[in-house]
Amino acid sequence: MANILHGVALLCIAIVVIFLIYKVTRWIRQLFIEAHVMKHGIGANADIIALKRTNWMDRRSVYCELVLRFKTREGQVVQASVFQFLDSREIVRFAEGNGTTVKYSPQNPQHIVLYDRPLILGD
Repeated sequence: MANILHGVALLCIAIVVIFLIYKVTRWIRQLFIEAHVMKHGIGANADIIALKRTNWMDRRSVYCELVLRFKTREGQVVQASVFQFLDSREIVRFAEGNGTTVKYSPQNPQHIVLYDRPLILGD
């Protein structure tokens, strides 16, 4: 009986470790994608289609999903999501129907980051 419990405990620990490795790998990959898009991305004006609040909260901010629609230089209309911690002022600023600025990857327009600065010609 003790061997079975020991085996079950090891299996549970292995599952938790694999899950954590998966989450950390996914987070690191997302950081590299965001850094690449911020450096090499193309700026575009985007319309905010939806602001979805999640249950994750920080002291003064809420983790939200922004659903954005924008047009690429090639004229393709893209709808993409970005997750961001937003405080109460930013939730009002990023409300549905408002606009913002994003940078997108030319290779994969679904990869976006919030740029939220006025576009300058050639940016």
